[in-house]
Amino acid sequence: QSQNRMSLSNRMSSSKQSDCKCCNETNINNNNNNIMGGGVKGNKGKAANIKLTTQLLVVFALAFVAVASIKTFGTASWHASATMDDHGGRSRAASAVVVVAAKKEVEKTTPAAALAVVADDIKIGVAEEKKGVESSNGVDENTIKFVFGSLDGEEGQEGEVIVKLHPEWAPIGVQRIKDLTADSFWDECRAFRVLPNFVVQLGINGDPAKQKKWKENIKDDPVKVSNKRGTVTFAMAGRGTRTTQIFFNKVDNKSLDGQNFAPFGEVLSGMEIIDRIYPDYREKPNQGLIQSKGNVYLKKEFPKMTYVKTATFMSATEAASQ
Repeated sequence: QSQNRMSLSNRMSSSKQSDCKCCNETNINNNNNNIMGGGVKGNKGKAANIKLTTQLLVVFALAFVAVASIKTFGTASWHASATMDDHGGRSRAASAVVVVAAKKEVEKTTPAAALAVVADDIKIGVAEEKKGVESSNGVDENTIKFVFGSLDGEEGQEGEVIVKLHPEWAPIGVQRIKDLTADSFWDECRAFRVLPNFVVQLGINGDPAKQKKWKENIKDDPVKVSNKRGTVTFAMAGRGTRTTQIFFNKVDNKSLDGQNFAPFGEVLSGMEIIDRIYPDYREKPNQGLIQSKGNVYLKKEFPKMTYVKTATFMSATEAASQ
């Protein structure tokens, strides 16, 4: 239990160290020679056009099937990752088979430019369908709304904090945050470590059984941005020890950059709420007891502690307004 402490060097010399240190031309000359002859010879141009049209229709039909296959197999909520991966894999395989079959069917006789146009249409259709599937649940998976309760240590005082996840900063960390959010992990998590000129730390679930579910460490992300005020980062006890504990940087903590603390997100709005998280307990709560007893321990010993009421993905519409 004491592994997840944040190692702080010279910056916290006066504070107790914590356990937790995120189209080709068509040849029409022969058709011109046959115009005066009439009869069957005079219809070769029309026949060629009909043949080409038929081929294009075949390709478009096959493309429609490809898009339909994605729609059929790809409509699952984002957080059902295993199901999504399986269905997504089957749909991509089905699409590939259809497109290859279409290409073999017509590429020998259809002008290259016409094939190129059809191929572009297929790509556009597949991309648009994929985008539609990803946003079909109306949720922006990279924006989370945290609702905090007991601000300033007073029950009933609440506020919202909007956090934007940045996969380009820390893809491994962001994926863990998404998984935890989908599991409602943050609900009732208490801010057990609050240092006014440093950080606000939370991320031990109030239910020990649920906390154990997420005990596996995740790999590190390289530090790509600095730990500035408003960024959010995983706490850890050294390399390869990130699990569920996170902290909000209340000030610019550049010294943490060199200690491999990689921010995974930033506060878009609500830093004034972070500043109202009850600070008087500082580092008094025992992390080992939080791990073993959860909120039973915290509610009894630290009744004014600020906590997360809910943490949910925002709707795409809400997120766009941030």
